[in-house]
This record gives sequence, structure tokens and C-alpha cells, in this order.
Amino acid sequence: RTYKKQVKQAIIGEEDSMNYNYFEGKDGANVQEIMAIADTMPFFADRRLVIMEHSGFFKSANEDINEYIENVPETTCLVFVENEIDKRSKLFKKVKDIGYVSEMGEQNQATLERWIEGILKENGKRISKPDAELFLKNVGTDMENISKELEKLICYCLDKEVIDAEDINKVCSIQISSRIFD
Repeated sequence: RTYKKQVKQAIIGEEDSMNYNYFEGKDGANVQEIMAIADTMPFFADRRLVIMEHSGFFKSANEDINEYIENVPETTCLVFVENEIDKRSKLFKKVKDIGYVSEMGEQNQATLERWIEGILKENGKRISKPDAELFLKNVGTDMENISKELEKLICYCLDKEVIDAEDINKVCSIQISSRIFD
């Protein structure tokens, strides 16, 4: 979600709804409608953004989108967000050749801890490794949730340099998945 927001902000800005289209699911992704929108010139802007999420185009062949992908106007950015893809499909190979493919898997604990430490450092705070582990145990591994919980912690610990277990236990919301075995 964070990267989708950043891509949208970078391409069309936050307020532009005229040049933004979002399609979700196999039923929501009508190829003819997508192609018609993608061919439309942007309205008072340089670019048009079309995001298709969970379209299924990369699992089941769709000749129309396969042919169209090579002819997308330069003013249109197509973004596919998929959980499941077949890397052997024609569409995947074409997108890889003419566009950019980014695989965004779930981060491991060590990477998340470094990310947490970086955010805290930017805000003049520190956390010990055991406390960072406790934080992740309580809030889970969803990066958006981690970001929100860190913001709460930073605001709560304005006058403190080091965030500790007591602060985490007082402020952070514990995820159900973290308590399921308690």
C-alpha cells in the first residue's frame, strides 16, 4: 500500500483524481475499458495512472492485453499489483522487457529491526535489540502497522532518547496474531 501511494504521488500527485483509475479483481479488470482509459490523454497533467490489482492477467492468458501492452501511450503508466503470477506467461515477459518488474516480498525480522532503528534514529531515538524484538512480537510484521505504532511511540517518548519495553507495553496496540497462543 505504501509503494502504491508513493507511485501515485510521484506520477500524478495526491489530489489528481481525473487522471487516476483503479481496477480490482478479475471482474473489475475489463480489458476493453482499461485500454480505452489508457488511450485517453491526461487531463491538465503530464501523465495518467492506471492501477490494476489482482487482475489475474499474469495467470490466465488474455491476448487483448498481451497485444496492447506494447502500444501503451507514453503519457500512461500501467501498474499491475498481483499476488500470484506465472513468470512463464507472455504478459510477464513483455512487461519485464518493456517495463519494470518489482517483487515485494515480506521482510524478515532482521530487516524490519534495521528499518525500525533507522526511523527511530531519524527522530533522535534509540531502541535495544531485545526491545525491538518485543516491539515486533507485539505489533506484528505489517510495515504500515509498524510505521503507525512507531509514530505513537515517538510522540509518547518526546523527552526520552531510548525507547524501552515499558514504553512499548504502555503505548503499542498488540495484534491479535501476537496473542493467539497466550
